Amino acid sequence: MILRTRAVSFGLVLFFTAMTARASEPSRIEPPMTETLVVVTNDYPPYAIAGADNSFLPDLFDAIGDRMGVQFDIRFMPWRRGEQEVATGQAWGTFPYTPNEDRLKIHDFSETIYFSDAHFFTYDPDGTRPPILYEKLEDLKGLRMGGIYGYYYEHWFEQAGLDTDFAHSEEQNLRRLYLGRIDLVPLSTTLGWYLIGQIFPPDIAARFKTVEKPLIDGGGLHLMTSRDYPQNDRLLVRFNRALDAVKKDGTYARLVEKHGLLLRY
Repeated sequence: MILRTRAVSFGLVLFFTAMTARASEPSRIEPPMTETLVVVTNDYPPYAIAGADNSFLPDLFDAIGDRMGVQFDIRFMPWRRGEQEVATGQAWGTFPYTPNEDRLKIHDFSETIYFSDAHFFTYDPDGTRPPILYEKLEDLKGLRMGGIYGYYYEHWFEQAGLDTDFAHSEEQNLRRLYLGRIDLVPLSTTLGWYLIGQIFPPDIAARFKTVEKPLIDGGGLHLMTSRDYPQNDRLLVRFNRALDAVKKDGTYARLVEKHGLLLRY
């Protein structure tokens, strides 16, 4: 009986010693799970380049995500498929987009992530063609216009009664312009000159021109989100605050310089 009592007492001592040791250890705090937000874009050099280690807008979203405390899962896909992903809730948003009347009916837009103007591009094979001048879009009637379905200008051109032949990509439109199948192509100015330099040799690239009057003079590019996405309003407020922070602390300017763009905001 005495041996049993001693054994129980010794067991209790070991138990309480172990408990005391555990209590004295610092408690382990598991790191919080990082929220992941899916956003989609398309190959849109030099702003977003599929397959590249880094490009301006994906790098910008990484910096914004750091300040929001989220991880952006950036997926590249055709524009229309991306819009469908947003519409069905598979993605929170898509970029870069310009607001228009139809989009504003069902989407919300962030603050401007970059300013980009747009011009009409033309091709002059022998340098003898007179410059194209216009004041309003209707003045361009009689010219064959290239375009891409779903772009911001589609409704404008339709209202102006322009003869527009749509293609699947900017590259395809520039090649058709070179071959003389169309007369004008509307493009973000930076993107247009970038693609021309990538597609054509220097002697041919030098024969492309832009119409003097811009189609868009310093238009803003934005993240376009779905109003039906869970907590969209709160997410957009957080995104805009983080975007403002990266502009104020110099991160935005450094990224613009890194990728050879112009600082506009």
